[in-house]
Amino acid sequence: MQTWLMKRNCSFSPKQVGLFYLSIVCFSLLIAGYFLFIGVWMIIIFTSIEILALTIALYVYTRHALDYEKITIVGKQLFVERSWGGKIQIDELNTLWTKLHRSGTGKSSLTLKSSTKEVPIGFFVVMNEQEQFEKDLEKYLGV
Repeated sequence: MQTWLMKRNCSFSPKQVGLFYLSIVCFSLLIAGYFLFIGVWMIIIFTSIEILALTIALYVYTRHALDYEKITIVGKQLFVERSWGGKIQIDELNTLWTKLHRSGTGKSSLTLKSSTKEVPIGFFVVMNEQEQFEKDLEKYLGV
């Protein structure tokens, strides 16, 4: 059995993002409260817009922070499991009938092609490790 697990390179975990969000919101509301206290009521509008924009940006970030791609070969079966935005998709291919194709020079240029399926792979492979990943995977295909 051979497994490759590729994850998104993220600086913060979802828990850390939540703590960051809470601290920024508290700080913004503290500043807005001071200006509201001295009579500048317009600050509430701008603080609300700021918090809404931050909420949307961090929601998108945390939705994709745990994305991954896992390729597993067990015997003659090849499983490609992808998690994208919390949705998991699993494709099953036979290693005897599957070929690895490079479709250009882009980031996600690798595709596994079988008789009936085309599965793009390598979204989270670092560019300088892509050649080695290709060589390692090709050892198991078409054998």
